[in-house]
Amino acid sequence: MSDTPDTAPAAPAPTPVAASNAKSPYALTVKFAFADYTVGQLITDPAEVAAVLAGESAANVLKRSA
Repeated sequence: MSDTPDTAPAAPAPTPVAASNAKSPYALTVKFAFADYTVGQLITDPAEVAAVLAGESAANVLKRSA
């Protein structure tokens, strides 16, 4: 008698696309310095873009299409 199951193993779940691989539809340019950002700095990381736009500092940036 074998210890292996009679059924085929399930296929591995697909790995989610990392946020760093995804491209944000927006790029932000800092117009007023805040937190660790300086005037003129470009923010393109999707997670950072989302965090800035959702926070109090959304008025400190210019939003443009990427």
